[in-house]
Amino acid sequence: MAIQLFLCTVGPGDEPHLSGLLARLDEAERDRASRFMFERDRLTYAAAHALLRHALDQVAGVQRPWRFAADAYGKPSLDPSLDGMCFNLSHTDGLVAVAVSRRGDIGVDAESIARAPDESTFTNLVLAPEELAELEGCADRPNRLLRIWVAKEAIAKAIGLGLSLPVKQIVLRGEMPRLIALPEAHGPTGAWSLHSERYGLHWLALATRHGEATPALRIAMTVEQLLAA
Repeated sequence: MAIQLFLCTVGPGDEPHLSGLLARLDEAERDRASRFMFERDRLTYAAAHALLRHALDQVAGVQRPWRFAADAYGKPSLDPSLDGMCFNLSHTDGLVAVAVSRRGDIGVDAESIARAPDESTFTNLVLAPEELAELEGCADRPNRLLRIWVAKEAIAKAIGLGLSLPVKQIVLRGEMPRLIALPEAHGPTGAWSLHSERYGLHWLALATRHGEATPALRIAMTVEQLLAA
């Protein structure tokens, strides 16, 4: 099975589950969670990493004490690797997402539609001229900007170069964003697949250059269901 997508909603009523989520993490993850100033951020981080471990257990078909490493750009991977399994995770207000693939690099990103994007930042740092031209006259500019951003972020996370990647050179077109240009070192665009959708109160995107980005299996749950799994 190519890409499996795991989603977990996280809300204010889930604070009592924080200790249970933290118990699913390793010492380094618990230390990282403790550094967040606000409990909602600790909760979201803990839910994302607990969901990651659950997703890996499901895809591998066995529970393991998963260990992770990060490369020079911060992209995480399994340590040691297992059967070509790759993963990526994303968390935003109200939702955490984990994508797992056995075909190579995968990127997932999610963003709440309640976010108010800063148009000047998008104009200067994110949007290519072609995208700016398409944005003119758009009836719902904030949601269009968010959908573009989430799709670009999924592609960037699959590439894995962090802030060193010039996202303006990732060019998308159309209401349902499709990839028409990439930084030269990461093409051709025909090798890539991008999936973008509205998921409840969030925008969600998946990207891969190995096969189809539309998830072959989607599993959605609450924090309570995650802890019971």
